[in-house]
Amino acid sequence: MTVRKIGDTAVTSPMRRALLLVLATMFFLSVTAFAVPPVIYDVTVTDGDTVTTVQTIKKSPESILGDVGIILSESRDDRIAFCEFFPESETAQIVVRRGAKVTVKNPDGSRKTVYSSRTVGDALLKAGVELSDGRVPSVSEDTQIFDSLTVEIYDVYEVSVSADGKVYKKSVSGGSVEDAVAALGIELSDEDYTTPERNEKLSDGMEITVHRVELKERVEEEAIPYETEYTYSDEMYKNRSKVVRDGKNGTKELVYTEKYVDGVLADSALTDERVKTDAVSRIVKVGTKANPLPKTLPTSAPMSELTVPSYVNIGANGVPTNYSSVINAKATAYCIPGGTTSTGKRAQAGYIAVDPNEIPYGTEMYIVSADGKYVYGYCIAADTGGFIYDVDWTVDLYMNTLDQCWQWGRRDILIYIL
Repeated sequence: MTVRKIGDTAVTSPMRRALLLVLATMFFLSVTAFAVPPVIYDVTVTDGDTVTTVQTIKKSPESILGDVGIILSESRDDRIAFCEFFPESETAQIVVRRGAKVTVKNPDGSRKTVYSSRTVGDALLKAGVELSDGRVPSVSEDTQIFDSLTVEIYDVYEVSVSADGKVYKKSVSGGSVEDAVAALGIELSDEDYTTPERNEKLSDGMEITVHRVELKERVEEEAIPYETEYTYSDEMYKNRSKVVRDGKNGTKELVYTEKYVDGVLADSALTDERVKTDAVSRIVKVGTKANPLPKTLPTSAPMSELTVPSYVNIGANGVPTNYSSVINAKATAYCIPGGTTSTGKRAQAGYIAVDPNEIPYGTEMYIVSADGKYVYGYCIAADTGGFIYDVDWTVDLYMNTLDQCWQWGRRDILIYIL
């Protein structure tokens, strides 16, 4: 048997070809075993309120943003604020920051608008604003910009503020009188006011005064006058009336709001009324029955010694024609020779006694008996007596003698009020 070495060049047998195939296969497998496949990342893209997730093998943030349709505007200062890949978890995060509109308002009233996604200081730089010692912005320069805002540039003023008995001096950055007061930590109520007014713009050396306003309530009690209600009855003669129920005043509280400025009363106004007790109305019954005339024409001579005034006309029926009202009443008689009436007059026929609450002193009258037999005549209310009123009014006629008084007695009369 013949043995061949593998190294011989003459070896071209099928065995050699099989050996070469095995070696090639082993080389391919070794190369394949050491190759690294690409990493697929789950990338979260945050653009404001919009969050998008995409799977990609790319690691360029600009390329990834392009794949999800996000376009950055350089003129509006849009930018990638954060980008990081995490190989361990095969995740990544990209945060887009959009530029916001910033309006810069200068002390002279001019405005300039820029866009920034960074800080107020960056926006001021873009707006070409240079802050000198005498100017400050209304928003701190290191404030991050997320939404549109307006930044005012204030001049710095030296002002003095008088409040609560003290005087404060301070350098205040622009704005109004109210801003200066607030900068000093002085609180104003809705009622407090300042001179100059709150909304007036500051000026260098301005003197401001805070006026404290206090509102107080003062309550007074006042009567509510009762009203009079009238009822009508055909059982009573005309010009006759009777109080059915006495009236009673009610009470109410009047509420005043008083305004004190710096402790001094400056104004007072009625702001409310509160009823404590209601008034009780007075009820008066008024007669509607026709007044009577004497049953027969008076023919006797008048008993009164007083002269009938010329303006009193006595008609053919023996009674006045020009009178204001007629009262159906009762009369008694009295005599006090040499006496004096309660009004200081010498007692005589013609001066009669009345209840002055019903017939006031000085009232002129003409009296006849209801049956027409007697005429007392023209008389004046000048005295009073102790009689009591019921339904019918009662008067006391002065007579010159007791016999006349006895003869008169008590009679129904007609009183013509002149």
